[in-house]
Amino acid sequence: MSKIAYKGDRLHPLQGRIVLNLAKNSPQTINKTAKKIKSHYKPSWIAFKSLERKGLISKVNTMNYCGIQYPQFWLTDEGVVVAMLEGASPEILLKKVSEVYPKNEILRYCLEIGPKLNPEVFRIGLAAVRSKGKLEPIDVTTILLAQMQKNISIEDFKEIMNVLRKYPKEYSSLKVQFGKMSKDLDQLKELIET
Repeated sequence: MSKIAYKGDRLHPLQGRIVLNLAKNSPQTINKTAKKIKSHYKPSWIAFKSLERKGLISKVNTMNYCGIQYPQFWLTDEGVVVAMLEGASPEILLKKVSEVYPKNEILRYCLEIGPKLNPEVFRIGLAAVRSKGKLEPIDVTTILLAQMQKNISIEDFKEIMNVLRKYPKEYSSLKVQFGKMSKDLDQLKELIET
């Protein structure tokens, strides 16, 4: 997936490298990340604190080294979406999200359908995560409707629906949302025609 331009807070280059490094790896300490991206500890520490304040990373675990507990960080929901916008691979992110957040099915199926979607629709996902702190089923409905505006083939949409069927709870919620929207659009159509 290529890096796409998105509005909002631009990440400092060091912060971008940290986000992409975390996207490719399991949760890490600041020191381990600094070594992997070939940066010094102090600027990395400052960048980590800034990313934590922005809500892009959080402490998910601790590592014990010589009797001292060191926090390990990984991406939040918003951090995962920003990582995709920065150019991280959805396949690798999906694998890592399944390890770190095994119960977050909405984020997992968004990552699974990600390669089939236009990268621009992830700005909608980013806006939703920024406003609510997480992705909800209505956000996926909005993303899919935005995708339908971008010349998607029926075959591609069938593939997306097949992926969503793997997640029965979210799929049934999506069906309810589309059913409600269909009724609302029918009422709107009647108003327009009269």
